[in-house]
Amino acid sequence: MADGPATQSQIELCSPRGHDFLGTSTETLLTRDALELARVGKKEVMKHPIINNPSGGPPGLIYGYIGVWVAFLSIFVAMGELASMIPSAGGQYHWTSILAPASSKRFLSHITGSITIIAWETVAVGNYVVSASVLQGTVELGQPQYESKGWHVTFITWGILLISLLVVTYLGVVLPAIEIFILVIHIFGFFAVLFSLIALGPQSNAPSVFSMLVDLGNWHDITLSSFVGLQGTAVAFVGMDGAIHMAEEVENSSMVVPQSMLLAILINGALGFAMLLTILLKSGDIQALLDSDTKYPFMFVLENSTQSKSAAIILSSMLAVLTACAGLSTLASGSRMLWSFSREKGIPGWNWIRQVHPLTTLPNNSIFIIVLATALISLINIGSNYILNITLSLIMQAFFSSYLIPLSLLLYRRVQGHIADPKQHTDTNINTNTHTKPYTWGPFRVKGWLGIVNNIFSIVCLVIMFLFGCWPLQNHPAPNQVNYSITLTGGATVLAVVYYLGWARGVYRGPVVEVSVVRG
Repeated sequence: MADGPATQSQIELCSPRGHDFLGTSTETLLTRDALELARVGKKEVMKHPIINNPSGGPPGLIYGYIGVWVAFLSIFVAMGELASMIPSAGGQYHWTSILAPASSKRFLSHITGSITIIAWETVAVGNYVVSASVLQGTVELGQPQYESKGWHVTFITWGILLISLLVVTYLGVVLPAIEIFILVIHIFGFFAVLFSLIALGPQSNAPSVFSMLVDLGNWHDITLSSFVGLQGTAVAFVGMDGAIHMAEEVENSSMVVPQSMLLAILINGALGFAMLLTILLKSGDIQALLDSDTKYPFMFVLENSTQSKSAAIILSSMLAVLTACAGLSTLASGSRMLWSFSREKGIPGWNWIRQVHPLTTLPNNSIFIIVLATALISLINIGSNYILNITLSLIMQAFFSSYLIPLSLLLYRRVQGHIADPKQHTDTNINTNTHTKPYTWGPFRVKGWLGIVNNIFSIVCLVIMFLFGCWPLQNHPAPNQVNYSITLTGGATVLAVVYYLGWARGVYRGPVVEVSVVRG
């Protein structure tokens, strides 16, 4: 974005003209993607190619996984509708601003944006720290005499962060090619682990896998125990909305973004389920696995299955690399979210953070902020891994909150009939998805009552996962087993409210309308 004041421009369809960052007319043709952004009042700026706690036992893992998978499929279908209506890097806060009642749109939008930024920052820390910790675990596996230290993980995290920073900045223009390479590694790594387990792993007792219900949390109710155990499964699916925040760098984003999210859910969900069944059926004695004091149980499974420490190290290292690659994706998506919120003046230092590199059109400043914050938070691990884990417990609740607010508003608008079919919309000004214009569906939508049912189901699923995400994994937990996620989520929300009331309310107006589109 530009350093100067925001300037609203008009784009006439009868004589297409682009505008530079300050609104100066140029002779660029208006592309379909620029039109999609103009419909929501935004200029085209960044355009370039682009194992859990097993409460419930094995059956709880299997059926819980299926339930969570179906839930997230429903959630991202509904979010795909929003991404198609309003294809903006802002995602949740932008949708909230447009769909919320006029009296509360600024407040709800700002709180949603703040929570979404927190979610992406914590998941970035989680990915990088876990990747570093798994690498440390492989060293422990190969060198039993090695004494692990918290600062080792922090330094490894910084090394991975530095590599990621170089990739998303200096190599950012070829990021799509890098992502394709990562996809190849992902598929190769998946089948390497899968085939190794199938070919070499000891056979488990199949009937017990599907019937051995275990109340590991001492809840004295297997159903309750299974719902509490959903936390570990659900966290594997959060963050798959990353494509939303890349919408302004994707061609035909109103269709490509929803489709990419659903493909990610379907493909990764299927691969994850196949891996889950394989581990449960080919890991030998399930109880021995549950009782293992190994830092990462999957390393115990790999070594036990392959009967080779070297093979287990190689496969574990591959998983560490894939986790680091996931961190790369969260860094890219989180920085776009931060950049988008800064152009609306929603955060301190917005005028500097919102700037993009003049040559690569990449939001380098927001990328540096995410990297710096991740590096600083990882310092907590030097003093206490326990405190770091408490901090990371924010991930699920923050993401679920950021999903729940706009999806609830979407349900309200669709039930009230406020969202029009674009084919039937005759308003001469087609900049329809901004504060002052009617709402129109995008090309991706679930029509009629089926869309309403899916919207309701997605909200119910989010509420259930949010509530059980606040429960401790053990009944009557010790102090170091308490789940502080609701406390941290509430505290972060209170800070966001205080910041909004104390400062942001005076400058934040929601998504700024930079351009509008009129028919000639």
